[in-house]
Amino acid sequence: MLGNISQILEMKKKAEELKNKLEAITITETINGITVDCNGNRKILSIHIDAAKLSDKTQLEDHLVQTINKALENAEKANMAEVGAMAGGMPGLMGLFGK
Repeated sequence: MLGNISQILEMKKKAEELKNKLEAITITETINGITVDCNGNRKILSIHIDAAKLSDKTQLEDHLVQTINKALENAEKANMAEVGAMAGGMPGLMGLFGK
């Protein structure tokens, strides 16, 4: 029984380490004059829009969605790479992240 508790505590510690590591990763994606920064936990950190893009609202919205989705896709890849690297030594860790 104590072995199971020890394993759970170790997995919790590893999950917290992973979360902190992913917070420190920054993914930057630029498409059509729009730059989106997000972290490995898929949180948007900043959005920068070239002033020339402000004249066409519809196009700006389309490009903004495209850029955000690409940044989040790349953040997901970074996230899964980190989870995979950490889970290599701990079977069952992937289940904590829904994958």
